[in-house]
Amino acid sequence: MKHKIILATVLYITAFFLQSCNKSSNHHDKRDADSSMSHAKQGDPMRPDNMQMDNGMMESMRSAMDKMDAMKMTGDFDHDFANMMIMHHQAAIDMSEIEIVKGTVAAIVSMAKCIVTAQKAEIVEMQQFIANHKMKEVKMQNAEMDGDLSKSMKAMMDKMNNMQMTGNTDTDFVRMMIPHHEGAVKMAEDELAYGKHTELKKMAEKMIIDQTKEIDEFNAWLTSNN
Repeated sequence: MKHKIILATVLYITAFFLQSCNKSSNHHDKRDADSSMSHAKQGDPMRPDNMQMDNGMMESMRSAMDKMDAMKMTGDFDHDFANMMIMHHQAAIDMSEIEIVKGTVAAIVSMAKCIVTAQKAEIVEMQQFIANHKMKEVKMQNAEMDGDLSKSMKAMMDKMNNMQMTGNTDTDFVRMMIPHHEGAVKMAEDELAYGKHTELKKMAEKMIIDQTKEIDEFNAWLTSNN
């Protein structure tokens, strides 16, 4: 009888501890699951805050736009075109360099490298033009022409400023470069219409050809990949 009482007591205590351990295990499992789910949600690339991830391109673009917006027009159209296009090209170079470092699509990274090479060379040419160019007296007619150049720049700025970033470097680069190139094409067309210097007009013609081709390539890539 005594042995039966001891055995019953041992079985009761064992059952009690097993039940307690089971509750504790369930509690930890639930807590770990909740923690895991919370972590997954925070890392979810489709969350709105992650969809707006800053990869540096928007900041780079806005910095360049602030500089262009602050630029004072002189009324000498060729001089103003060269000055503005230098800043415009630098913005394209800055965004391209981010794509080169962070991009994962070989074709887009390759295009970014071409943009850097071509536009750095054009910046040097335009800087040389400005250094050697003797500015003429400002006339009201020229000031009105400069107004068209400013409008082209502002239209580009408005379009780019309203863009929503995805956090995907390749996609953001392509989507930003399209309106950026479109702005350059429009400014180059203004130079052809109002500019006087043959060397700048030739550069403008080349910009229109090169950047229109790149716009088509960027649009084709977006259509195929998004």
